[in-house]
Amino acid sequence: MADETTTITAHCLCKTHTFTATVPKSSLPLQASCCHCTSCRRVTGALYSSAAAWPDPSVDLSQLKRFSFSENIELFSCQTCSSGLFCMGNATGNKPWVVTGALVNGPGVARYATHMFVGDTLDGGASIWLPREDEDGKPVKRYKQSRRGDNVEEVSADWPGPKKLSPERLDATPSPEVTNLSCFCKGVQLQLRSGADLGPTPEEDLRRWFVDPKTLKYTGSLECCDSCRLSFGSDLISWAFAPLSHLAFPEDSGHSEFPQTIGALREGVDSSAKDPRLGTLAYYKSSPEIERYFCSRCSASVFYAVHDRPDMLDIAVGLLDHPDGARAEGLLKWLDKIGWAQDSAGGWREGLTKTAGDLQRGWAGATGKPLNT
Repeated sequence: MADETTTITAHCLCKTHTFTATVPKSSLPLQASCCHCTSCRRVTGALYSSAAAWPDPSVDLSQLKRFSFSENIELFSCQTCSSGLFCMGNATGNKPWVVTGALVNGPGVARYATHMFVGDTLDGGASIWLPREDEDGKPVKRYKQSRRGDNVEEVSADWPGPKKLSPERLDATPSPEVTNLSCFCKGVQLQLRSGADLGPTPEEDLRRWFVDPKTLKYTGSLECCDSCRLSFGSDLISWAFAPLSHLAFPEDSGHSEFPQTIGALREGVDSSAKDPRLGTLAYYKSSPEIERYFCSRCSASVFYAVHDRPDMLDIAVGLLDHPDGARAEGLLKWLDKIGWAQDSAGGWREGLTKTAGDLQRGWAGATGKPLNT
């Protein structure tokens, strides 16, 4: 009896590009590899990348934008909306791998099989919140660096352990004063000043919902909204929320301030006399009230701007270069809930999101403060 088949689909945010493959149901789920290396964080804007072998090795990627990530891997994305879609090169056996964030959320389509380069995060990054066992109860292995070659080192699911930062450090006011942020290719290079100068405000003051009232750290949020997922190419994405007044060009680039409203930022990017310090920053208008900023060269997600918040931005956490590690806990106070969890319902991401939410709620560094957006 012939094996029953099913069709899996991947597409970008703007749906200019859609890819399908018909596969035996018995070949699913696709086995995804997650990479937490600094380069993957900078090229996506997320805290990790994840990809799996695409079932059709002859898929035509010629209409996609191509970026040389390294001598071993090429990245393929949408020229219009910047969504990451595929990667291919020596590292994938010269066969196409699909970015899992682009996959339609069908039941049993994919699962996370391994994690590598967790050591690059310094603090474990998102790895501590991701499933520790698969559906069969087998451990999902984590590797400090590569999972192949000499000196392969496996690490625990909660590496480097819950005491990476002391409770005193987690509850301290933010530091350092300035954190650099940049995409992989350095086409976008900016600085984010901490919220320490914003001063204590009542928790009910919704104008400052993005600042933890005790520590004055910016709020960090792990989310799985469909639009953000497609834009980043990552199943779970991470935002930090901050006022435009606290963004700046690098110190050696002159004294003119960074645009102070999202309207001014949009006009600056659109201008024929574009400020060169904005670099490769571009945007895709995903709805009449929303701009999604990205690097026009390496396609990293950078900002999310919505018109009813004219003086602030959502900032892609994967771009932050903070000495505490990928989660930037000296700058951010993380929520203990997954934003837009309902978008994962009914498909393979539902279990991923539920597990991440459970692990995050049990994590000592999280805050129970609601996100009032």
